[in-house]
Amino acid sequence: MYVLTSAAVLSYAAALAVLDIERADPAANITTLGDALWWAMTTITTVGYGDHYPVTDTGRLIAAALMIGGIAVLGVVTASLASWLVESVAAETAAEVEAIDESVRRELAEVRAQLQVLTDGLQREKG
Repeated sequence: MYVLTSAAVLSYAAALAVLDIERADPAANITTLGDALWWAMTTITTVGYGDHYPVTDTGRLIAAALMIGGIAVLGVVTASLASWLVESVAAETAAEVEAIDESVRRELAEVRAQLQVLTDGLQREKG
């Protein structure tokens, strides 16, 4: 949850910063908050449609920071999800192994008991 919140805050902050810088430039194509949020989302997710992009040097520096920060934040999201999946599968596998182990132990105990009965019977026949 913290990572997703960080990604949202990073995107929103970058969108506001780029909007503030870009809308003053006559060549800008990021002129509304909607454009800025769309640009930030496509940038942080590395989709980058190219329909909106910063044209000023400062806007491009903000974009570079968002790209680097976005890769880091989304990498943590991916790693967290993968870790959760691995832990879930490991716990499920451990439970299955425990159940199989218990079953094998029961069957082994039954075989030992039957073997003991047979051994006792053979000894009585000999003795």
